[in-house]
Amino acid sequence: MSTQIAEITREATLSLAPLCRSAELERGWGEALWLEGTQLALFRTEEDAFYATSHRCPSTGAKVMARGILGDTVVESVHVATVACPLHKEVYRLDTGECLNADSLPLPVQRLMEIEGQLWMEQTK
Repeated sequence: MSTQIAEITREATLSLAPLCRSAELERGWGEALWLEGTQLALFRTEEDAFYATSHRCPSTGAKVMARGILGDTVVESVHVATVACPLHKEVYRLDTGECLNADSLPLPVQRLMEIEGQLWMEQTK
């Protein structure tokens, strides 16, 4: 007797959503953005790296992260960009969303791409 197992594969379709021109973001600052019913925070570091996160603070749910304090720190001998929540100063990695100084939920992050001066956010549908 043999058994056959059906394999089901779900394919995700990657699409890109246009956000803004990279030149529209000020160095060392964040901006709030409303995209398809979701509030995001966009950041441009002093080193011209771009990041997108949820605008909601993971600890309180307040929509304040775009006004967070940008910085950087060293994690395992690597400099990483960070944002500190303006309410309680929890510090989050902008690349992974991990909270570095408290036992807090991670900050949801989105993947961005810059193509010819235009910022795009990856979306999986």
